[in-house]
Amino acid sequence: MQFVLDFDWESTELGAVDSWSPELRRMANILMTDPRPAAMYWGKKRTMLYNEPYVVVTGQRHPGMMGKTFSEAWAEVAGDFISAFDTAYETGKAYVVDDARFYIQRHGYLEETYYSLSIIPFSLERGVVGFYNPVFDTTRQVIADRRMAFLLRLGQFIASSREPKDFWQQLLLGLQADHLDLPFGILYSAGGDINETLSESSEQSQNLKNWALEGLVRVPETCPSIPTRITTEREMEDFLPDFYDLIRSESATLLTTEEGTLPPWMTKEIRVNNGEHACESAIFLPIRSTADNILGFLMLGVNPRKRFDDDYKVFIELLSRQLATSMASAVLFEEEIRRGRVAAEQAAQDRTLLSKRLAIQTHEALETETRFRRMADLAPVGMFHIDPTGILVYANNDYYTMTGHPRDVHYPMSWYNVIAEIDHPVMDKEWAKLLAGEPVNFELRLRPQFVADDLVAGEKVEGSTWIIAAAYPEQAEDGTVTGILGCLTDISRQKWMEGFRTRKMLEAVELKRQQENFIDMTSHEMRNPLSAIIQCADYIATSLSEFEGDSKNVTLPREVADGYADAAQTVVLCAQHQKRIIDDILTLSKLDSDLLLITPIEVQPISVVQSALKMFDSEVQKSDMELRFRVDPSYNTLAVDWVKLDPSRLLQVLINLTTNAIKFTQSGPNRKITVNMAASTEHPLDKHGIQYLPRSANRKDLSLGSAWGSGEMVYLYIEVQDSGRGLDDQERQALFKRFSQASPRTHVQYGGSGLGLFISRELTELQGGQIGVSSQAGVGSTFAFFIRARRCNPPETPQPIIAAHSIDMKAQSKIISPAALARIQSGGGPAPLSERKAPQMPVAPKHVLIVEDNIVNQKVLSKQLRSAGCIVHVANHGLEALSFLSITRYWTGLESSGTELSIVLMDLEMPVMDGLTCVKEIRKLQQEGKIVGHIPVIAVTANARSEQISMAKEAGMDSVVTKPFRIPELLPEMERQVRRAGERAEDRPGDLLRSASAPPF
Repeated sequence: MQFVLDFDWESTELGAVDSWSPELRRMANILMTDPRPAAMYWGKKRTMLYNEPYVVVTGQRHPGMMGKTFSEAWAEVAGDFISAFDTAYETGKAYVVDDARFYIQRHGYLEETYYSLSIIPFSLERGVVGFYNPVFDTTRQVIADRRMAFLLRLGQFIASSREPKDFWQQLLLGLQADHLDLPFGILYSAGGDINETLSESSEQSQNLKNWALEGLVRVPETCPSIPTRITTEREMEDFLPDFYDLIRSESATLLTTEEGTLPPWMTKEIRVNNGEHACESAIFLPIRSTADNILGFLMLGVNPRKRFDDDYKVFIELLSRQLATSMASAVLFEEEIRRGRVAAEQAAQDRTLLSKRLAIQTHEALETETRFRRMADLAPVGMFHIDPTGILVYANNDYYTMTGHPRDVHYPMSWYNVIAEIDHPVMDKEWAKLLAGEPVNFELRLRPQFVADDLVAGEKVEGSTWIIAAAYPEQAEDGTVTGILGCLTDISRQKWMEGFRTRKMLEAVELKRQQENFIDMTSHEMRNPLSAIIQCADYIATSLSEFEGDSKNVTLPREVADGYADAAQTVVLCAQHQKRIIDDILTLSKLDSDLLLITPIEVQPISVVQSALKMFDSEVQKSDMELRFRVDPSYNTLAVDWVKLDPSRLLQVLINLTTNAIKFTQSGPNRKITVNMAASTEHPLDKHGIQYLPRSANRKDLSLGSAWGSGEMVYLYIEVQDSGRGLDDQERQALFKRFSQASPRTHVQYGGSGLGLFISRELTELQGGQIGVSSQAGVGSTFAFFIRARRCNPPETPQPIIAAHSIDMKAQSKIISPAALARIQSGGGPAPLSERKAPQMPVAPKHVLIVEDNIVNQKVLSKQLRSAGCIVHVANHGLEALSFLSITRYWTGLESSGTELSIVLMDLEMPVMDGLTCVKEIRKLQQEGKIVGHIPVIAVTANARSEQISMAKEAGMDSVVTKPFRIPELLPEMERQVRRAGERAEDRPGDLLRSASAPPF
């Protein structure tokens, strides 16, 4: 709304907003409040306005389309709609079009979309003055219908095949028709001999070396990289490097240039969409008759105008299953026919050649029928013969056993009684096809009538029998159907296994959820007391810093006060160390669940590193340590300035390495730490004897995604060199492993969880880099790592550096003072307590409501805020907080007489009413007008996962501060939110269009 109000309408036909007619104002209000995507075209030139939901339709053209004429805004389709506008203008009737296709530039590419839209004329006495244009996105339905129609059509082709070559050719014919979601296809079969049966081809495929090209679909036959035959592993590696992993996969695999899995020759030699685009992604699809029998593989192109989303995956899965089912039926049918032929040939050889021709033919026919029935009785599948009226003429023993059909019942369609009623419509459809002369292949269920042993769980499973039915019609010379032959295969075990896998998957998801809940609960219960510990220690240290006593003071000598202050500082350091362990565990849980994200933004790397080093100012002073930061000449030679990387993950690695360096150096005689930073456009070579760990095979490289931009690739190299105790060969081998430290005495002497270096390795590899170490016992250690980044332009609004461990590190990323920097560079020691000044508290809001159920945290936080000059009120849960708000100046009617209130600090986990429910109720009361203005609410919680923080903000929290925190970190955030609430109260853009003749937006 503000965007529309601020737009330069004077430069358009509509003129300034205050000159708009009542009708235009009214229509603009309707447009802005319409929850559907909609646009409006007003005046002779049809000047465009649109609402916020319509931004999805405009894609990357927003905001440039606002105020443009229709012909300017939609130049590429204007010719198709000019006549529609003219017709609507002349007749006064709406023009409607369903499922119109548009290509819209959004999500970073030109996307295929479908919309149903209306052009509705707005008429006054003087005629049509404008048009209203609501649109409805039908993309998902249109594409789903298109894909389903393709699968049905393909099924008609491949169901009619009866031999290997015929199956492959029918599959190629089914793929020939243009289909936007499958722009090309490459089909290979196992074995490849034209005389082989499908089962023989299956046996040939077991060595995975003998493959023959069956055909190409919309691929030039002159592609030099596509061989007609592949007979060695070397040839296959040249054609498809990861073939042996792909062919053994249980499902289709997406190959992309972005991930480096698509063979380069496909990008160079294959083009899609009528040659408009080079191939950037393809699907590798193994073709099986069973889980172990691989009969071929298919490489399919991917629509460059659609993302490979969940709907796309389901489409490919359905295609894969259809091919597997049809192939399994073809193999079984072929085997039965082959056995029948062998039996018939053997019967013919046993007949005498001296018999009369008619007698021979009659005898052979009878003998063949007998042998066929004997073979059918021994076949491992149910075989049947049904006449066109539906009477079961013949069935073998397996048929009766499988279906439960009575052996002495022979009336038309009697076999319908053994089919589950839910699948009768399926059978009706397939029976009609058979009577029309079409072969069929389909799945259906029989009535529940059996109990099968559960081989996996040792249980009894009762339910329907699932079967694959393959049948074809016998036809006379005139095409009349004279009978139906077919076979049934029991696939109940396969279906049960699919259900079993689904149950196991759901159990795994539930287990993962329970693990996350356990981690959340543990983190919450550990952070809560840590917050009280840190705040109490800060309070003790602050009070002692203000103490004016001297050495002769009998009550409390100066030296005793100094000792108490040092003890309080030690408590703070220990609590912060425990918090780092909790954060490491949370990070580890995300890594294990593949939920950790890398989010690049525009930053200056030197500033990021300096922000990390500021954290260690107090520890450096306390230990009389020298901490230096050096920038290598290579950094300035390459003129590295702004780059795209994830500063929080870079900081997490650097802080881990620096923390370790301080821990292992502070007790030695020579206490020096140097942080070096360098840059390179090539993969960094080993420096200073650094032995880099090889990249983990299962760890993805997230630095190659589109979020990094297209600037020049730069490698940032950082090393942390210390003069500590060093490591021997055996200790170096134990590094970078989960819950592992250099030696048992490391934990006893230095503490720690053994997670820091393991997490650092994982984070480094996620950013396209590696980590390593060079160390010698008694001399010191150098830990080094590098990551990928890309050059970029400075951002319009620089973002703050978000550190890896929530608010405590974020707050410590303040601008370093010259004195502090001098101490970091020179390693100066701490000043004595008598010379220290009490820390200056930031200016705090005066009236604060604390909503907290934990009495200890409630008491400690109240005392700290009162010491900072605040007037504090307390509520034990959300319901008490709402009750308190009803007597404040925020409540309607009490604006001048109610209790003062500046801000609310609210816990999330509380009895009676939790924090999320309470803040939702507060925002609801604001919308209803019972609460005047916007009450700033900060969530103060031990729930530290990013998902939980996002959930809190979505519920209505203005900001989130995670426990444990320190009061000097909390007060600036309180001041910021109070100031922001004041600015919000002064800004009421909706009043600009208020008039007597038209309602506001």
